[in-house]
Amino acid sequence: MSGSAFDFVVVGSGAGGLAAAITARLNGLHPLLIEKTALVGGSSVMSGGVMWLPDNPLMRREGIADSREQALEYLANFVGPEEGFSTPARREAYVDNIAPMMDLMEAQGMQYLRCPGYSDYYDTLPGGNGAGRSIQAELYNANRLGSWKSRLRLPYVALPVRTSEGARLMSAGTTLAGKWMLARVGARLVAARLTGRQVFGSGGALQGRMLEIALRLGVEIWTETGLHDLDLRGGKVEGIHVHRDGKSMTIAAPRGVLICAGGFSRNAPMRQQHQRHPIGDAWTHANPGDTGESIEVMRRAGAGLAMMQEAWWVPTWVGPERIEQIIPELARPHGILVDHAGERMVNEANSYMEIGRAMYQRHAKTPAIPAWVVMDARARKKYMFALKFPGKMPADWLESGCIRQDNSIAGLATQCGIDPAGLEKTVARFNHFATAGRDEDFGRGASAYNRYYGDSANRPNPCLGTIENPPFWAAPLYPGDVGTCGGAVTNERAEVLRPDGSAIPGLYAAGNSAASLCGPHYVGAGQSIGCSSVFGFIAANCAADKG
Repeated sequence: MSGSAFDFVVVGSGAGGLAAAITARLNGLHPLLIEKTALVGGSSVMSGGVMWLPDNPLMRREGIADSREQALEYLANFVGPEEGFSTPARREAYVDNIAPMMDLMEAQGMQYLRCPGYSDYYDTLPGGNGAGRSIQAELYNANRLGSWKSRLRLPYVALPVRTSEGARLMSAGTTLAGKWMLARVGARLVAARLTGRQVFGSGGALQGRMLEIALRLGVEIWTETGLHDLDLRGGKVEGIHVHRDGKSMTIAAPRGVLICAGGFSRNAPMRQQHQRHPIGDAWTHANPGDTGESIEVMRRAGAGLAMMQEAWWVPTWVGPERIEQIIPELARPHGILVDHAGERMVNEANSYMEIGRAMYQRHAKTPAIPAWVVMDARARKKYMFALKFPGKMPADWLESGCIRQDNSIAGLATQCGIDPAGLEKTVARFNHFATAGRDEDFGRGASAYNRYYGDSANRPNPCLGTIENPPFWAAPLYPGDVGTCGGAVTNERAEVLRPDGSAIPGLYAAGNSAASLCGPHYVGAGQSIGCSSVFGFIAANCAADKG
């Protein structure tokens, strides 16, 4: 196809971009999807591949109670009524388009599963759901992609493991269910090796199957094609200017352009300009192409921006070989997160985004970046850390200084630059809570989400255990992220808005290129991918309706 043969252009190959391209094609359009890197999948393929989709068809089929009203009530907890980036109409559009989007994708062969028990992150708030509203993709054999297999970005964990199985797998050191799950995964690996298949779970399963559907429908996908600017004429977006194969070209898009190209996690100057310090691009888990040019392009076209100061924060450990997300580890017994004064600052089992924000809030008063997760010997003996199975402390962790270890709390504190008396006092107080089974300071273990990653074999509270068995050890954690969550302000049709509230004709945005639907909060597993997919679906339908 030549550039003039397309009528709708999608910028970005994450979940929202593929959903939009598929939807546009099924509406009779001729979409072009461009991806500036050599690999398809965006940050979505590197994620858990989960989508937070309240009142979804899978819940209805399985008899899990939920409703439109409950979903909207829950969403209203996180943003005020006057927030222009998350109006009631935008939240309603999100909830109302979940079932149509899923029905369309399932009809094309998409295979979804519920994530049982993966509760909303604030399930105790009005409208919250403890049974879980998150869904995932079924395991996927990437060999089905043929020659495109090598063009799919590898998942963060390239294993045949469903995201919903992760919690059980991580309890292999303490429960029979965990050991059984480990055996099942091992059997899948053996079967895949014997049959020559490459089976992905998580983001690889979601994006692999979505890519297969897009290719089967004849969606044109150009990799290594970078957006340079919008073709803006008389205030309307008529197409895009791109760089491809060392050349500049203009692609007409009479039905519009959807920017779904992620945020700016890999753009250090943008982060320095918009976000709290210390900040940079060294702690991010976002894909290498998450460099923010698309947001700048929209800004130059007159788009209003919001939430640029925030990211999807994730506690991050800089290991000897690579950075690692530390999430389930903080919900397990025998550990706490402290600042340099040795004081706790947050419920460690709460949402990872909340923990990142707590680090910055505490750092504004006293040093807390890095914060330190302090644990005793049982945490290493029983639980995974940074994807390492429980057991002996790896020698390279200690030799590199990425982990500090000592036989006393005071000695450990000194090694870490933590106030020894402060840490000893905090540990003594926490041990009292752990013995009683109730965290009187932060309520750790009180919600369904807290307990999801807890140790079900630990009593009386699956998230609390004393810190008293030497050697004690600690790891420095930084406010890393899996993407930024600030971008263009959009309406319920995914149209990009100017600061005065008027829409820029022909321009849509979704995913991390648009301002977060829930402000500075992550309300459930897969919120960002769920919103990206649904608003990509909405944008494509709106573009088709304008013909």
